[in-house]
Amino acid sequence: MKGKAFPLKKRMSFCTRVKIQMRLARDGEKMMLKLLSKAQSWIAMSFLITTPTFANKSCAQKNCPPPCSKVCPDPLPEPTTPAYNAPDGINTRCSWDVFASGSFIYWQPLQENMDLGFVNSEEHEYGPIFNMEFRYKPGFKVALGMLFDRDNWSGWAEYTRFHGHHTHSASVSLDAGLNLMQLHPQLTASLGPVLDFHRKWGLNMDLLDLLMGRDYYVGTKLSFNTYFGARAAWIRQTLSDSFSGVGGAGGNGGINPTTLSADRLRREGTSSQHTRSWGVGPRIGIDLKWDLGYDFRLIGDAAGDLLYTRYTRLKNNATVISVDSNEGVIETTTTTLRALQKNLAFLRAHAELEMGLGWGTYFSANQWHFDLEATYGFQVYFNQNMFRLYFNNSAPGPSFVPSGDLFIHGLNLTARFDF
Repeated sequence: MKGKAFPLKKRMSFCTRVKIQMRLARDGEKMMLKLLSKAQSWIAMSFLITTPTFANKSCAQKNCPPPCSKVCPDPLPEPTTPAYNAPDGINTRCSWDVFASGSFIYWQPLQENMDLGFVNSEEHEYGPIFNMEFRYKPGFKVALGMLFDRDNWSGWAEYTRFHGHHTHSASVSLDAGLNLMQLHPQLTASLGPVLDFHRKWGLNMDLLDLLMGRDYYVGTKLSFNTYFGARAAWIRQTLSDSFSGVGGAGGNGGINPTTLSADRLRREGTSSQHTRSWGVGPRIGIDLKWDLGYDFRLIGDAAGDLLYTRYTRLKNNATVISVDSNEGVIETTTTTLRALQKNLAFLRAHAELEMGLGWGTYFSANQWHFDLEATYGFQVYFNQNMFRLYFNNSAPGPSFVPSGDLFIHGLNLTARFDF
């Protein structure tokens, strides 16, 4: 049996072998087709996934702004040492660190409640009011200071003197009358209508400042000088009025020229008020300098002080002289009102602002420094008008103090020398 098997294998025909090979080829083709179909499905899925990604990128490029090219820095770390402003200021070589300055000031004072009077006449439905005229007056400042070795601090003393007088006159016709606002009503009644009026107002201010400050940078071109210290102030005011008129009733408080005779009536008088005060208290301020180049700079200053102020004398003195002629006999009547108040104390505030331009340069191998400034300033001294007003015709006592503010504005020209 075993010997017969070998001949059967050898006897396999040629056709049979061909059929077997063809069947194997068909099975291989089917396997390849299955593999190709699976690969095509994976390729399609990957294409569907990647297509929206590219679409979103193209959409972002069209609709969104371009990305910022600047790289954002990391947040600043918390400081491990206290903040420090680099010092600024004038630093001369081989010097005494001393400076001196002088200023020419040209200021105009303006004070509230300083009206002269109003006209009472039939020609005017509303009587015009005569206002006080204020003019610019000169003054000066001088200062002396020193730069300390400790962290660029400096100290200085400054004295300001501003004295001046201001005058104003007013006249009305005979058929009118000028009613004075600063005169007591009892004196006004005995005086009658005023035809001529002259006023002189005097303001004397002396200020002394003792200050310490430090110049420091708050930028590459901007620097501050913050200072503090004390101020002492002496302020004196005088108000002197002289007036004249004639008696007799006519019209609306005026004079009837048809009944006026040379020897009939004459009225004249004077009135004066004085206020004297001194004050002392803290003062703070800050000076700003912005470097423009070529040694020029912009200047801005702000300061204020609050002073304990003591009025040592508030004096009022008014006199009216009436001259009458009664049947050839001349009669003179004098009416006087005097009032004096002493040692009245208040707290008075003061604020000021300045703006201007400055220029400074070194010379002689940086051993000296010269500086010029031109500024225009504005100041307000609160409640400085202490001239008393009386309003009761039947009693001499009732009165009040209007407490008007004192405003000052004007030019400051300053020269400084460091050595």
